Amino acid sequence: MPATDADSPTSAPHPAWTTATVVLNRESGAVSTLGPETLAEDLKTEFLKNGITATVHLVKGSELEATLKQARDDDSDAVVVGGGDGTVAAAAALLAGGDKPLGVLPFGTFNIVARDLNIPLDWQEAVAALATAPATCMDLMEVNGGLYCCVCVLGFFPALKMAQPEHHGNWVVRTLQTCMLAFRSMATFPPLDLKLVLDGKEIHRRTRFALLANNDYEEMFGLIPKRKSINGGYFTIYVSNHRTNIGMTRALISWILGRFKQDKELTIFHCDELDIVVRRKGVIPVMVDGEVKKLTSPLKIRTRPQELCVLAPEVVKETVEHEKAEPI
Repeated sequence: MPATDADSPTSAPHPAWTTATVVLNRESGAVSTLGPETLAEDLKTEFLKNGITATVHLVKGSELEATLKQARDDDSDAVVVGGGDGTVAAAAALLAGGDKPLGVLPFGTFNIVARDLNIPLDWQEAVAALATAPATCMDLMEVNGGLYCCVCVLGFFPALKMAQPEHHGNWVVRTLQTCMLAFRSMATFPPLDLKLVLDGKEIHRRTRFALLANNDYEEMFGLIPKRKSINGGYFTIYVSNHRTNIGMTRALISWILGRFKQDKELTIFHCDELDIVVRRKGVIPVMVDGEVKKLTSPLKIRTRPQELCVLAPEVVKETVEHEKAEPI
């Protein structure tokens, strides 16, 4: 049974922090738009206003891993990363298992991790919030050996995203583009034959869309949901059973309206480890934390409870105990 907030600690004690190593991905949309060099100086000033001495590194994507390793091993009190959710996932994987906390600045398009951690989407407000934020523990999701923060998606959307040029800019524009592309392709994409293996049982599904959320989502209005908890010790699988374009469209509308758990054509269950066998030759496009990866079947997904120390201004604690459930 996945751990609950009632029977496992959620906060990692950490001294007040006064120094930070800030790593900015200069190729992320918001950083590029604001001007990397100007933003770096403004961040130093803003952190100093809040009592923190920050060393800021501007890096390209190819330099990100090496710089994050240096930040992890230096003498600063915290590592703060600015970029998209892929940048945050890279930092999380490198800091996992350690006691140096990770702070997130919302310089991506969707900023899923920042939203889950209740970090303001205005970067100046985010700096102020991080300066007084306590350190807490967050679950990670392991997918075929890689560590990720939020979500894993299979089906038409990863394949579609892989074929589209990357968009950097306003998240509202990106959301509208995403919806339009989804409407055009979701019913024509060849369905996947999945075999889900959990607790020794096999569940067979034929689907065009499956999503695994680290913990679970709140039902709320909008295309970008927020997780109910970051440290419940389980993940949730949503498998679409919709067969027609109308059904898929209805499902998307239910998702936006925050009523997706009432959809009778959506299979939902919880677990802490799962194998997914995809009956398709070659690699499978899988989207994890906003980045498309080419992975091989079977997909082995595991919960890594409270694996990452993060700075979270306000942690949402889930009080409802979750059992490993049969599909509903």
